[in-house]
Amino acid sequence: MASIELSKRKLGYLEELYSDYTDIDHLIAIRRDEIDHPWREKDTNTGGGRSSHVSRPQEEIVIKRENDIRLQWLLKLQKAGDKAVEQFTDEQQRMYELKYLSNDYYDWDIVGDIMGYSRATIYRKRYKFLELLGKQIGYC
Repeated sequence: MASIELSKRKLGYLEELYSDYTDIDHLIAIRRDEIDHPWREKDTNTGGGRSSHVSRPQEEIVIKRENDIRLQWLLKLQKAGDKAVEQFTDEQQRMYELKYLSNDYYDWDIVGDIMGYSRATIYRKRYKFLELLGKQIGYC
């Protein structure tokens, strides 16, 4: 079975996903916090009434988390990213570190210069690098 050719737009999207993946634990924690502690308007009914609803807060949180599309997507990205990273060669690991984990902003041309590759070579390697994540998320 032949893989699907990745367009420039799809390659750009995969780069965005790798960028999100570098901060995935933080993104998941934020989303869980948003689900667990939703913003509510201040209740002006201080006398209140009694609710007939039996509260099971832990069960409600689990259900909300399982039904949250954004959280489920982040968890899927985390799993796919982990699998892609496990498949990295040493060279791809270095590319990932330079491009996504460096405090400096390196574009692919600079990554190629640092690694001693021509522009054409680094972009071929970039394609294979991005394709790893694409395959894990079912994009190609």
